[in-house]
Amino acid sequence: MQSPPMKYRASHTSSSFCLRQGELISNIIHARLNLASIDEKPIVDFTVHPFAILMTQDCDLEQDFAVRLKLETSDKLLPSLLFCEVATAEELSGIVATNLKEWRNLKISSNKNERFQFLQQVDASCDAQQIGVEELGIDFKRCFTIPTDEVYRRIEIGQAKRRCVPNSPYLEHLSSRFAYYLSRVALPEDHSST
Repeated sequence: MQSPPMKYRASHTSSSFCLRQGELISNIIHARLNLASIDEKPIVDFTVHPFAILMTQDCDLEQDFAVRLKLETSDKLLPSLLFCEVATAEELSGIVATNLKEWRNLKISSNKNERFQFLQQVDASCDAQQIGVEELGIDFKRCFTIPTDEVYRRIEIGQAKRRCVPNSPYLEHLSSRFAYYLSRVALPEDHSST
């Protein structure tokens, strides 16, 4: 009898290895200019994301990293990386549903709702921090960017922690669902049937 495929693999813990698309990172800090201070001395607000998932394409991440290693400038350098916020499945269910029945009807945990991606728990053996990660949920509407060099530096100094990356085909499933969500077309009204 064949064992089920491993859904995750542990990340490299060091910033000296290229970041990967779909990589789960914990304690990433997102700095944003406080708009109330825009006409005065700028104030920066900091949001610590317990978890975020990197959605920038692997090929772009690899090309960026290769150029950074050579300490060159190039059009391959990425100014910033695209992340989606990640919440525990329990937190997400409390935000989008009022009860368990509604949560099930939303079909989030079966990945049948286009706005959300459910991620099963990560075993400690697949977590670079050897802790494990509980069930998570991604809301594709909740995106943000962080400068690339800042992400690598926060990992280097141990502020942000690299955790794990989905294996194929789970990575491609996540990527294609995210791309579909971003490229969906809003119709003025639904089709009607008689």
